[in-house]
Amino acid sequence: MKKKKKPDNIVWDENKEEYIARLLPYGSDTSSPVIDVPNVAGFKKAAVSFEGVEGGEIARSTHGRLRNEMPGSFPVMKNQVDYNEGELRETHNPLDMALRGDGFFALMNANGDAVYTRDGQHYINAEGVMVNSMGHEFSDAGGNNIQTIPGGGDLIIDKSGQVFQGEQNIGQIGVFVFNDPLMDLQKVGGGFVAKEDGIEPELAEPEQFTLMQGYLEDSNVSAIEEMIGLIEVSRAHEANQKMISTFDENIGKAIGTLGQTD
Repeated sequence: MKKKKKPDNIVWDENKEEYIARLLPYGSDTSSPVIDVPNVAGFKKAAVSFEGVEGGEIARSTHGRLRNEMPGSFPVMKNQVDYNEGELRETHNPLDMALRGDGFFALMNANGDAVYTRDGQHYINAEGVMVNSMGHEFSDAGGNNIQTIPGGGDLIIDKSGQVFQGEQNIGQIGVFVFNDPLMDLQKVGGGFVAKEDGIEPELAEPEQFTLMQGYLEDSNVSAIEEMIGLIEVSRAHEANQKMISTFDENIGKAIGTLGQTD
C-alpha cells in the first residue's frame, strides 16, 4: 500500500514535539516560508442569545374580530461576552505575561481612558515605558505607567505582578477586578471599557490571580465548538424552511377548499 504524502502545511514543532498545521502563503511550494495560524491573545468570544420579553401589545388589526389589544412576547437579542479563561501558552518571551484567575490588565489609551484586557503581550517603547502593540501604556497598581531603567537589564515579573530590573523593584503590574464584568464592561475593539463613568474596578487581591511571565492566554474560542454550532444552526435553518414550506402548502390547500364550497 502506497503511503500518502504529508501535506506541505503539516510541520514538526520542535518545542511542542508534535506535528502542527500552519498556513502557507498563496501559491507557495515546499520551499516557501510558513505562516503561523494567528491566535489573538486574551480574546474573549461573544455569544448571541435570544429571549422572550413580555411587554407592549401586538399591533392592532383593522379586522373587527381582532381589534382587542393582546399582550405580546417579543424576542430580544443579547450579545454576551464569555469571560471564561483561555488556555495558557508558553512563549519563553520575558515580555509576555498571562493571568491565571480573575482580573484584567489596565491600559491607558491616547485619550487617557482606561481599557481593560487579558492580553499581556507588552513592549518597551523609546521612552522606556511598558506598552502594548498599539502603544497604550500598561498601568501599575496606582494607575501610573511603568518606567523601565535604560540599560538596567532584563525584566523579571513575579507571580504577584512585582516588576524587577536587576535588583531594583520598578513597579507592580496593575491587575483589576470588577464586581460583575457582564454588567460593568462592554467590548470595544481589542479590549473592554466601563459601560458607565461611575463604574470603577478594584485592585485585585493577591489570592485572586497568578501572573505568569513568559506565557500568553490564548483566545477562548474553540474552532471545533464553533464548527459544531454552525452545523446545528444550519440544520435548524433547514428544518424551519421545511416547516414554513409545509405551512404555506397547507394554507394554500385550505384556501382552495374554501373556494370550492361557494
